[in-house]
Amino acid sequence: MRNFYFFRHGQTNANVAGIPGGGGISAVLTDVGINQAVHLAEILQDKNIDAIYSSPMPRAVHTAQIVSEHHGGVPIIIDDGLSDAAFGFCYSDNADMQQRIDDNFNRIRDALGRIIAQNEYMDVAVASHGGVTRALCWAAGMRVDAIKNCQCFHFVLDDDRWHFVESFDSDSDVVN
Repeated sequence: MRNFYFFRHGQTNANVAGIPGGGGISAVLTDVGINQAVHLAEILQDKNIDAIYSSPMPRAVHTAQIVSEHHGGVPIIIDDGLSDAAFGFCYSDNADMQQRIDDNFNRIRDALGRIIAQNEYMDVAVASHGGVTRALCWAAGMRVDAIKNCQCFHFVLDDDRWHFVESFDSDSDVVN
């Protein structure tokens, strides 16, 4: 049995400004976002996290670093497959847009497959973005809508079957 904790990064300057698509590489955690990440790390304190996989985007890495510090400096492994999805995770009647969405989902699912395939770390956290976290939850069999900054979804993988355990957040406002 393996535990997985999928969470979204803390609030960023781009979230506050309402910039669609996450603000790219220039988006950084605000003071509120840092506090959300610290609160998430405290919530996860009693979990046995062996490693954290992260999107390469600075906002996700910074959130992962804060959680890692509260877990004795567990390793952070960057996976480009967990990068932000500028158009989110949804459905479209436009065939070209739907193909981009499907490609995005497949990229995220492949990243999850790489995480599952490794045997070094049994209990892992994944720091990413709203659309990525929705896709990860979808791949684990759970549909979710809007995800709050630093909201976390705990799943157990047992004999190749996903089981949802709980969801918790850092009492933050929903920021899409």
